[in-house]
Amino acid sequence: MPPKIGVFSFTSCEGCQLQILNLEDEIPTLIEQIDIVNFREAIDEKGQDYEIAFIEGSVTRESEIEEVKRIR
Repeated sequence: MPPKIGVFSFTSCEGCQLQILNLEDEIPTLIEQIDIVNFREAIDEKGQDYEIAFIEGSVTRESEIEEVKRIR
């Protein structure tokens, strides 16, 4: 079973997420190897059952501290 991936964005320009999406030629191969369950820029549905999390941006608000802890 492929690993479940979550991509999360905090205070940032979301440029890193856009660069992932710019890998147009590689995405079909990547999708065969992972299961994306949370990625706001790429999918509408949000899952919480992930094994690997990528966090983009900086934590700048108190509420984001708890969110990062929850993701972890």
